[in-house]
Amino acid sequence: MHLERTMDELERNLDNVNSYFVDLRDQVERELKDYNNEIAELKETISNLEEDADTADTQIQELMYQNSMLQLELMEVAGQLIHMRHELDISRKGV
Repeated sequence: MHLERTMDELERNLDNVNSYFVDLRDQVERELKDYNNEIAELKETISNLEEDADTADTQIQELMYQNSMLQLELMEVAGQLIHMRHELDISRKGV
C-alpha cells in the first residue's frame, strides 16, 4: 500500500514537473518571439534613421555648396563696390 502511494505521488510529481517544463518552454518561446519582433522593429528603425541621416547629409552638402556660391557672389559684389567707391573717389578728386 505504501509503495502504491509512493508510486502515485511520483507519477503526480512527474506530471507536475512535465507540465512545468511545458509551460516554461511555451513562455520561453513567447518571449523569444517577442524579442525577435522587437529586434526586427529596431532594425527597421535603424534603417529608417540611416536613410534620414543620408538625406540630411545630402541636404547639408547642398546647403554648404549654396553657401559657398553665395559667399563667392558676395565677394564679387564687394569687389565691385570697392571698385565703384574708388572710381567715385577719383571723380570727386578730379572735380
